[in-house]
Amino acid sequence: MKKIVALLLSLLLVFSLVGCSTNQEGNTEVTDTANNEQEEAEENNIELAQGVKEDSIKIGTVGVQSGPLAFIGTPYFAGMEAYFNKVNDNGGVNGRKIELIKKDDEFNPAKSLQAVESLIYDEEVFAIVGHLGTPGVMAAVDTVKEAGIPSVYFGSGAVQLTQAGENFFPVQPNYVYEGKLMAKYAVEHFKANNLVVIYRNDDVGRDGLKGVEEGLKELGKSDILKSEGKLAYNSGDTDFTVQVQKAKSLNPDLIIIYGLSTGTAGVLKEIEKVGFDVPMLTTYSNADASFLAIAAPGAPNMIKNLHVMGWLDVTEESLKPLNEAMKKYFPDAPVNAYTMAGWVAAETFVAGLKEAGDNLSWEGYIEAMNHLNFTEGLAPEISYSPGVRQGVTKMAISKVAQDESGNFYFELVSEFNEFK
Repeated sequence: MKKIVALLLSLLLVFSLVGCSTNQEGNTEVTDTANNEQEEAEENNIELAQGVKEDSIKIGTVGVQSGPLAFIGTPYFAGMEAYFNKVNDNGGVNGRKIELIKKDDEFNPAKSLQAVESLIYDEEVFAIVGHLGTPGVMAAVDTVKEAGIPSVYFGSGAVQLTQAGENFFPVQPNYVYEGKLMAKYAVEHFKANNLVVIYRNDDVGRDGLKGVEEGLKELGKSDILKSEGKLAYNSGDTDFTVQVQKAKSLNPDLIIIYGLSTGTAGVLKEIEKVGFDVPMLTTYSNADASFLAIAAPGAPNMIKNLHVMGWLDVTEESLKPLNEAMKKYFPDAPVNAYTMAGWVAAETFVAGLKEAGDNLSWEGYIEAMNHLNFTEGLAPEISYSPGVRQGVTKMAISKVAQDESGNFYFELVSEFNEFK
């Protein structure tokens, strides 16, 4: 039985090991293989970027690793490091081991910007990989763009990242695009004729709502979402009586809940309280066991009506490499959607390294990513081309199900589709 969690793992990439020898003084010398690489790069007029040596590539990442939100960053960075450790143990990428430098921003945008500046200008890393958290990512966008350093994968669905520049490589779907695809599923999968959207009144929720509206317009179905069916709540709200009572009075055949974690859980709790039995659809950001742990106690019955968007097809079998790597390198860390997010961030970066070969200038890596068509992982496809930074565009729907032991999980109920 297929279970979608939210993010992914992938097949291992195995590369050859560059040989080394030790001289009489005890210092490590690079053998002819590495010397030949350097000579070949010089002959081809390839200037290696900062952070790249004959036997290593230094990269950096930023995200919350302490404080109340450390439960997100801890498994996230463990998943990232587990993948890099696995690659390094198999010889690295074209003989180069990956060195990861982590910076803790405590989910503070100002600290996130400082950390990115330090990685670029003090640590002189080759790339920023897996920058975690929309506030911090957006605070550092201009700095990363000005520097021209490759930035691969963001723990964010901000639509601005698709237009930030050629050196930005988002992977997970942005919220506007997801909203458009939600509209497509509303019309084609749920056969909805009367739609209500309950959304968080911030960039996340407004982007999602905008996508739903754009999608319905392109499908010629704008009439199924009326102005009174767009119901906002504020971040930090704990009482959703007004929104749910209004939604119930409109008698919809589908509710889209575009909010994160506790807000969505609060809406579900109120829906349970009033016995509002209606299909619901929410963002992929809630497609994780940690969300079910928060939401299910307050809505044990109505949560079974909840569907989530997902962009990775995760099965127990396909999770095996990630589980094995985590058991080996981080046996005490949880394996959840955040772990998978870190894994895919590392995996995507490495896919670009493979494509680039020894052309490891920033321009060379960006050019390689522009020709990337990566289908070996659990995402339906990760690909880029010049000027196109959409990330993953194929998504599917999962529905909350319950096993014989009473545990809730997400079960795949649709094919992967994209908005065309």
